[in-house]
Amino acid sequence: MTGTVLDTRALIDVYLSEQRRVMQCFPVADLDRAVHMLFATYEAGGTVYAMANGGNAGTLDHFLCDFKHHPFVSEDKRAPLPPTVARLRFVNLCGSAAELTGLTNDIGADEVFVSALTPYVRSGDMVMAFSGSGNSRNVLLALEAARNAGARTFAMTKGDGGRCRALAEVCLVVPGTSVFPGQTGGNDNNFHFEDMMLSVNHILVGLLKDKVARENGPSCGS
Repeated sequence: MTGTVLDTRALIDVYLSEQRRVMQCFPVADLDRAVHMLFATYEAGGTVYAMANGGNAGTLDHFLCDFKHHPFVSEDKRAPLPPTVARLRFVNLCGSAAELTGLTNDIGADEVFVSALTPYVRSGDMVMAFSGSGNSRNVLLALEAARNAGARTFAMTKGDGGRCRALAEVCLVVPGTSVFPGQTGGNDNNFHFEDMMLSVNHILVGLLKDKVARENGPSCGS
């Protein structure tokens, strides 16, 4: 039993050590570019669209809640900001099980995001894509459609960035490799990618909240 405890503790240390290295090498300049892309979208009255697959699609529900609401409440969270303060429109392209399964059944899994996005995306919008491989075809087709519409495009991936690197205006590639169980081989660094996805959400949302507060007076908080 003692040996098992020591082994699991050692693996916990491996995970946390790897995570620290990811954060130390994180591509801050690319994230800063994404921040200003978000600011420009907000200032233009544009819509942010987000897409991902698997567990990351679930994380986008967290994005939806944060982006739509957190920057636009008072600092004590007891009241929304005045209606004169512009809100950000955020669409989770993974948000409807009915839509996703309906589109998959009718036209195929590769087309789910591009079909939901194309009729609505405009040049003032921002499209966010999250793909560990950077090569998920449903994400790539939607990025191409977003570019064709003149929308801003941001991708977050890992490894070599895959095709997302060429398609997205800003492509943030989570650095590193892993020996931790569950994120080796084809899943290399996947847990750390997913951890950093939520960190990226919080950084973007926090900086947008700060921008809203600075532009609308101290009563809005920051």
